[in-house]
Amino acid sequence: MKYAAFILGIVVIISIGTFITYRMLRPRHGENGGFSDWLKNPDYKQAAADYFAARKALTIPDDISDEEIQKMVDQLFDEKDKHFNFDRLQLVGMKAVPMLINALNNPKTASMKFGDGGYVPGPASPFERIADLLESSGSPQAAQPLAKYMQHNDSYFRKYAAHALGNIGTSECIEPMLIALGDDDDYVRSFAMMGVEGGIRAKRCTPEFLDAMVPALTKLLDRPDNSVSGRAPGLLLAIDTNRAMSILLSSDYFSIENKQLQYIIRALNTAGHKIPHDTLLPLLKTLKPLVADYPHDYNYSEALIAYANHPDASAEELFRLELTSGNEKIQRAAAEALAILSGVTNAREVIFDALDKQGFDQLSSPQKHYYAVFMYDSEVCNGGHSQYFVNSSGDHWKSALAGLKAIGAEKRALILQEATKLFGTAGPAVDNDTRHRQLAAFTSKKDQVVDGLDTRYYECSENVEALLALYAIKHKEHFVVPD
Repeated sequence: MKYAAFILGIVVIISIGTFITYRMLRPRHGENGGFSDWLKNPDYKQAAADYFAARKALTIPDDISDEEIQKMVDQLFDEKDKHFNFDRLQLVGMKAVPMLINALNNPKTASMKFGDGGYVPGPASPFERIADLLESSGSPQAAQPLAKYMQHNDSYFRKYAAHALGNIGTSECIEPMLIALGDDDDYVRSFAMMGVEGGIRAKRCTPEFLDAMVPALTKLLDRPDNSVSGRAPGLLLAIDTNRAMSILLSSDYFSIENKQLQYIIRALNTAGHKIPHDTLLPLLKTLKPLVADYPHDYNYSEALIAYANHPDASAEELFRLELTSGNEKIQRAAAEALAILSGVTNAREVIFDALDKQGFDQLSSPQKHYYAVFMYDSEVCNGGHSQYFVNSSGDHWKSALAGLKAIGAEKRALILQEATKLFGTAGPAVDNDTRHRQLAAFTSKKDQVVDGLDTRYYECSENVEALLALYAIKHKEHFVVPD
């Protein structure tokens, strides 16, 4: 979905730009780079823009020699990615595969890490780079050499091998992927599933491979996990819907005893599958008195959405009752459920489609309010007011302020209003670069005020997502696709 790409941008634009420019400028600015360096040095943004422009302009000659390719593969063992070596190898494509496979057999590949094993922005080893390149190729010939890494003592190597093997998704990958999905390490299993998701998107996974994954994925449906976050149900549905439905709705897994139940319901909701009333309604009744305890509040919230997707005459009354719940997640689910009942099934997607086609200025007033508030809340919750104002989302702070008032979030509107006053009587500049320079000039005292506003925002009880859903219902004509 388009709005998901926008939100992903919130998370990664700052972090990518920061680490790239930090790596480029680190010798001149010490070893303590990070968001504060990006914030206080607006010129970093131009450095990042130049970097991405240069990378986008890369080309590789069609007649590139094997000798040149081998030199590029050898350079994968250098920590600094000079001259966009990794990106150039991506452009080389299949011609590089034999040399990349040979590199997997290099003893250094199985042991070498960059940065003395500590945090490294970007790929942390030659193996990670090689695995990334091989998974992009989808070459079955890479399966056997990658499979050896599933026996590695270090879970770091196992997780990237699993990710690459899942992306390739051929019969040669079955045995090592079954090992990966049964690994004791949470992240190895998670990376394995992300790999299969990538292979499905790329239409590389063979029917034989996918069929073999089903039993291993089924075992994860009720396995406590700190990293998987419910990928198994969605993958099962993507592999074989009918088979998955019978598994997911069975009493073995569709039970409050299963601490992973929320992910099963969410996967069914996301895929648009209706849960039968004889299964769903007893579940809602059972969960209702348990919502004070995790994960039952999450289970109940997902079940409310499922009820909205398959309602009966009593559904609306329940949703309106839960708008007054003391649980923020349940409030949000109740508002979203009411929106679904009213026909507003995906307000965000409607907004982002309109934004993509028309631009912000052509949005209706309710659409501007919704978009600006949604982005403001997402940015601040992700990285505070400094992140909001340093990003392009801050261009629309006036609409965000008006939108917060329009949806009834008066306390949050006051917080934003106080933040804008730090920029002077005219408020933050609408131009992103100018506003960035304003932020960079903030004194330490102003920075502390911003931190305090962040804290107040996080402690505020106004439920933005619920209020946005109710606002979309009130202005329904602006949030549905015309027939």
